[in-house]
Amino acid sequence: MSETDFLQYEIQFASIVLIWYDWVLMLPMEVKYIWGSRIRVYTIVYILCHYALLANVLFLFAISQMLKPRLNSLPMRLPNGVTDGFAICSCDVWYKVVGGLSVLGRTAIIYSFTARAYAVWGRRRVVLAYLAGIGIICIGLDIAHVPGLRCTGPSSIPIANDLLSILTVVFEFSSAILISVRCVQTFKYRTFCASEPIKGFWDLTFQQGILYFSFMSVFTTTSVILNFQRAPAGFYQRLLNALTLPLSGLLTSRFILHLRKCEDNLSTLERLAVETVNSVAMNRDNAGLLSSIVEPQFGWDPVMVDAVIRTEMEMEMNTGDIENTAT
Repeated sequence: MSETDFLQYEIQFASIVLIWYDWVLMLPMEVKYIWGSRIRVYTIVYILCHYALLANVLFLFAISQMLKPRLNSLPMRLPNGVTDGFAICSCDVWYKVVGGLSVLGRTAIIYSFTARAYAVWGRRRVVLAYLAGIGIICIGLDIAHVPGLRCTGPSSIPIANDLLSILTVVFEFSSAILISVRCVQTFKYRTFCASEPIKGFWDLTFQQGILYFSFMSVFTTTSVILNFQRAPAGFYQRLLNALTLPLSGLLTSRFILHLRKCEDNLSTLERLAVETVNSVAMNRDNAGLLSSIVEPQFGWDPVMVDAVIRTEMEMEMNTGDIENTAT
């Protein structure tokens, strides 16, 4: 086994250990907040983010030649030298299958980030149009580059792979910046006001956004740089593939679980404010196709929700003052 093959196996095993460790660690929350509730859009997104990562296991089997058919089961005897070629062909097929599963995982991640930014920016269509436009292009390039995947050597469709890596970085940076900017605006709004309603959600959103931005940007940016290294035989281009998409999926699925936990811990007043803001936003969109595709399940507008809560609290205080004056 060459040094590059050994390194590839080591990274692949590390990604699998990370996947299963995270699954065991988050299983109680998954059972409670995913399988214990009715199926919604975020349920499907969570499944695709978390369980599409099993593609890493299939890829390990493929490069280990554990998924190739038995040659001695063929009706005719193959000449010498065909066995290796057949094994490579089988590995290429399985690598395309793995690529197809990765497309599902990447689609769920892109949808999650787009829906999150769309929600926290008060369902502004310009945010949705910008991120959805880049995301759709990324998904299209991801689908287009699957037929060119090979076990050895670079992709036979290098332009799709290169554009995908670049646009993925652009999408992730844009989404993280939009979410972080909105969170900073919320923190400034809190500083101006005396109370701090729904602190948990925005601490969670800001924490997850910064964590993803600072952690994943290292991998995605490095992957772009490695994609333009042409030797040896495409190995450098795929050096971090075993970690980049799994880490993105893990962080996204973790955010969904913590968001469900945060929603479950909302007080009655906070829950009413969130429902009011989401209802107003959906009525503004006329409950059309846009509202059906991007449902308010990935957050809410901080400023509007805080304003509704503060208005309700002021009304209750004024009502109490009037009653005290009357008595």
